[in-house]
Amino acid sequence: AQEYAANQAREEARHVAGFTRYIQTRFGKPTPMDPFLQGLITDMVLTPLVWKKIVGLQMVLEGLAMGLFANFYQFSNDPLLTRLLQFTMTDEAFHHKFGKIWADKTVPHLPEEERVAIEDWAWEIFSALLKNNMGFEQKKDLYAELGLEWQWVQGAVMEAMTDKRRRDSMAKTTSVFRALVKTLLKAGIITDRTASNYAAFVDLKELHAEGDKMVGDDIAEEGIKFLKAINEGKDPATLAAAE
Repeated sequence: AQEYAANQAREEARHVAGFTRYIQTRFGKPTPMDPFLQGLITDMVLTPLVWKKIVGLQMVLEGLAMGLFANFYQFSNDPLLTRLLQFTMTDEAFHHKFGKIWADKTVPHLPEEERVAIEDWAWEIFSALLKNNMGFEQKKDLYAELGLEWQWVQGAVMEAMTDKRRRDSMAKTTSVFRALVKTLLKAGIITDRTASNYAAFVDLKELHAEGDKMVGDDIAEEGIKFLKAINEGKDPATLAAAE
């Protein structure tokens, strides 16, 4: 487990370096991390609770990442970004599966009080992420240039974003939050006790029927094939052209 965690830290550092260089090349200096997300990650790192680290990092954040990267991959017109996303997802898919393996082997055997705590915390984080997913505070400098307060923009968007609109958005297979709900559902963290909370946004029966494959898995598998071919000495340019 320690070796796996160390390897994942190395891979995450590689992702940060890759996306930082991409943003610097295309757009300039990256913006600071969203304060809400920074606080969430800090809490996960500092908490002494093992389940909060694994559920938070390996399932919530990795589930979001897979959904987000798959979304960008589908709609990007930049070949460099597309390849960067694909290579990143080859790592993230394994990180995400590690969380699922842990949940399958651990959650059913936890004391009821601890299972309830995990279920409630997962819903709390989902709700908070749903509210903060557009990073209004992170974009406050941009809004200021337009003469707008970020709090006002957030309020206006939240007022317009009704539950029906959220549900319609999450019905799409590329929805970031749909991927997160499926992660929690398949891990047994969404139970009969909390299902009604999520059912306001996503059709849980439909997710149950989809099987275990996650959005982005196919993209990651193609990326692994590409990397294997490179390791076998094949020309990357030829491989890219064949795609």
